[in-house]
Amino acid sequence: MAELSSRSLCSHSGILSGCNVLEIFKIIQENGRSRAYHASRQISATLKYGGKRKMANKSGLDRLEELKPQIYKCIHCKACRFAYSNEPSKKGIGEWKGKQKTVLYEGMVDSCPAGIEYGWEAFWNAGKMWIARSILEGDLEFTEEVRDVIMPCITCGQCSAQCENKIPTVDVIEALRAACVEAGIPMIEKHELIRKMVKERNNPYGGNKDERFKWAKDAGLEKYIGNTKAKIGFFVGCTASYRQSDVAIATCKILEKLGIDFTLITDEVCCGSPFFRIGDVQVAQECMNQNLEAFKHLEEIYYSCAGCYKTFTFDYPKWLPEGEKLPFKTKHAIELIADLVAEEKIKFKPNKELKGKVITYHDPCHLGRHVGIEIEQEMIKESKNLMLDSRKINQKIEEWFEKPRIILRQLEKDVGLKFVEMYRIKLHSMCCGAGGGVRAGYPEFSLKTASLRADEANAVGAEILSTECPFCKTNLSDANDKYGHNLQVMGLLQIIDVYDLLEVVK
Repeated sequence: MAELSSRSLCSHSGILSGCNVLEIFKIIQENGRSRAYHASRQISATLKYGGKRKMANKSGLDRLEELKPQIYKCIHCKACRFAYSNEPSKKGIGEWKGKQKTVLYEGMVDSCPAGIEYGWEAFWNAGKMWIARSILEGDLEFTEEVRDVIMPCITCGQCSAQCENKIPTVDVIEALRAACVEAGIPMIEKHELIRKMVKERNNPYGGNKDERFKWAKDAGLEKYIGNTKAKIGFFVGCTASYRQSDVAIATCKILEKLGIDFTLITDEVCCGSPFFRIGDVQVAQECMNQNLEAFKHLEEIYYSCAGCYKTFTFDYPKWLPEGEKLPFKTKHAIELIADLVAEEKIKFKPNKELKGKVITYHDPCHLGRHVGIEIEQEMIKESKNLMLDSRKINQKIEEWFEKPRIILRQLEKDVGLKFVEMYRIKLHSMCCGAGGGVRAGYPEFSLKTASLRADEANAVGAEILSTECPFCKTNLSDANDKYGHNLQVMGLLQIIDVYDLLEVVK
């Protein structure tokens, strides 16, 4: 049977103009298979609806039913397809040369990865809202074809950031995926593989679980493994343990220089983030329970991984029994360093090698938008007058996004780096392409999305593309190598450690 390309499918009248998703599935099913591809983003949101819901005993369909009022708010205006950033320039990035326009980023920019690549209504967020609605109304059943449309979404949440009706789009998509798994539809092969690896080895990479802290031993940091005297823990995460150990080493060395006594807990397992994202709630909860048991005696936990931080801080509480709270505080290492810079307790040493180099920053979705939306959600829940409180909400979100920028501006002042912003930043930042199970399940799509982000860094003349998530760093580095962006991709903490920049003010 002949297979339609995404472009030929787009040529069917009505597909892009918003026809019912059921018509799209008829075309997909008549022509063989569904595939997923590439582009730029989407963002997590849980605005106002129900606050932090306790979901421990709720099925995916229960969660969809709970989200029904929000799903029905979608008017398919398609604003969620785009992102607009009025920072750093409303005029965009680029220029006119004579009559030829060379602006690369200006005004509203197409920003849904799956939607851009496929071009089919079902792959944009508006299409996914149709799918959710059709499932709830009994007009559509879960099939492998449905699975292959709802799985390629990166769950970056950009769509939620643009939605004037504040629809929690990522909540909807994650509930759809959970319901799909519960309906007995097989997970895609690569997701089955990471499930198997976590069940057997406590990490999705298949690394030996006894070698989770091998990097610490190799770096002379063995004394922190199982340090029973410490009240602060460092949750390293799977990517930093098995793929980006330089991020873990940098974090440990910085904590050591700051005089912070901490421990690496030997019973640490995968945080469960990949499984919350792909709908395998059973494995996600197993990971959560193991980690809570292992870390419950600590007062505070630090993270260098955006996904681990987001999962512990915002996902775990939603799945705890009613009335239960996390037994410890959570803090990302960037938050710690930024606060110390702001308090003038640390500064950075000059460095000839870095002086004059242009650096930009990529906001990880899990450390940026997702946190911003959670902040907004909590403040909306407590607000008695949203119109009056909206400025306070925006200010609080802006303060969060400023954390890494406090560090970058201090590096600019002390070290001589030149910090420039990309066009889409903060709440409107473009995704690196790694989240939502996409890097594991659809690696080509994932790397193409990362390449689009690297294009944006190239457009502002950046030499160093910094971020603070080992998963983002992995994907951006791989895209940089594959597509030749000629960028130096580094974590912010890694820069501070590798170039020995940290100076504690006495």
